[in-house]
Amino acid sequence: MKAIFMLNLKVAIKDMYLLFWSIIMPFTAIVAIKIFTPGYAENYVNGIIATSVFFYSFMTTAFVSLSQRKRGVYNLLHATPLPLWKYIISVSCAWSFIAIILSYIVLFFYKVIHPLHLSFNTILFMTPIILIASLSFVFLSFFVSSLVKNEGHLSMSANALMIPMLLCSNAFFSMDKSPKMVQYISLINPFEWFLHGIKGALLMNLTSWCQSLFILIGCFVLALCLSLKSFKYST
Repeated sequence: MKAIFMLNLKVAIKDMYLLFWSIIMPFTAIVAIKIFTPGYAENYVNGIIATSVFFYSFMTTAFVSLSQRKRGVYNLLHATPLPLWKYIISVSCAWSFIAIILSYIVLFFYKVIHPLHLSFNTILFMTPIILIASLSFVFLSFFVSSLVKNEGHLSMSANALMIPMLLCSNAFFSMDKSPKMVQYISLINPFEWFLHGIKGALLMNLTSWCQSLFILIGCFVLALCLSLKSFKYST
């Protein structure tokens, strides 16, 4: 498991999807907020960090998973004694480790551009939220990539899932005046609970933090079961 973890860590660091979706895009958004809406900067920090982690953990890893399946990499697992669940856990931990590093790169860049109070406790409370959420999104990416046959189908499927999750959340716009139906959907939206968790860590609101962590753990278990049940070794 350690060898697979380190191998996937090295490969993931060189991924161009990671560079664009999780670093360049958030940095551009942070600078744009400084230029156009500096008075609302505090409202966007949660959304930018959560979106960066979400895009990497779900979109990027879904494409990597599909690519490895099409190249027959997963068929090699049949020739090893490594159980499937150990392989998925090892790969997912490597990708989640990178997601945590990315989130702190974005967070500290945000602090350089905008005034933002950070403490050791903030980092301490934010880390498990990002870890559990990114693992859930990685497991979900395994599930979605198992349902499609090519990159075109994957792009449509991923967007069909990601866009509603982003829109039914408080990432960039408040849902206080949104239709009741949208507010009800947000209650089962793991991305919204991810936002809640980050906000709870930044504000040191333990009630909100514990509630978010508990629900995200439930999403983690569900996504892990889906990824194991639906896993395909080849297309």
